[in-house]
Formats: sequence, C-alpha cells, structure tokens
Amino acid sequence: MDSKKLFDLTNLNEMLGGDQQAIYQMVKIFLQATPESLSELNKCFQKNDLDGVSKLAHKLKSSVDIFCINDIKQDIRRLENNTRDNINIDEVPELVSKLNTILNLSIEQVKGEKDNLNKQLFENEKAAKA
Repeated sequence: MDSKKLFDLTNLNEMLGGDQQAIYQMVKIFLQATPESLSELNKCFQKNDLDGVSKLAHKLKSSVDIFCINDIKQDIRRLENNTRDNINIDEVPELVSKLNTILNLSIEQVKGEKDNLNKQLFENEKAAKA
C-alpha cells in the first residue's frame, strides 16, 4: 500500500497559484497539525468521547480535502457524522483504524514531498541569485 501515492498537491497548487513557497508552508502546517489532531482524536476515541471524535474528524477533514487524500475522504465524513449524530457507532472503531492507517502513511509520504519542495526552493533561490 505504501508504494501508492495517497495524496495529491494539484488542488493546493491551483489554490495557491503555483507559489512554491506557500505550498511548502502549507505542507509544513499539515505535517505539524495533522499528527496532533490525529493523536487527540485517538485519545477521545479511547475515552469514548464521541463529541470530541466528531470535532476532530471535522478539523482533519479540511486537510484530507486540501491534500486530496481520497482513500479516506468519505470515511472522515462518515466518522464525523456518525459520532456527531450518535448513529452507526459500531462502524466507529473501523473508521478510526482506517483513518490512522491512511493518515499515518500520508504523513510519511508528505514528509518526502516536503524534502523535495525544500530542495526545489533552494535550487530556485540559487538560480535566481546566479
């Protein structure tokens, strides 16, 4: 599964008009905020705090959308809705598990992308000075 790219920066690139520096900043924010939110979601899940799970799923949803992590696009919405509305609670453990798997793999892949972007920015700066 890890060989498949789980995210796509096309939307982000279009949103930011191809501004590599801005994309790099968004990637850095994603890499800081997503693991924190996922960790909080897991804590709420362990405590059976469905309201907390719903709020954190809502928070993570924008990152999933912006980074086009399509493998969990529907799952994150289902998790948010189920926990918010207290329905289909039997699905929650499986949704949380899938979210953890896909997001953790995505985070690792985005780290690699961050390194590539950093290298590109450095080379672009060097070329601009030359």
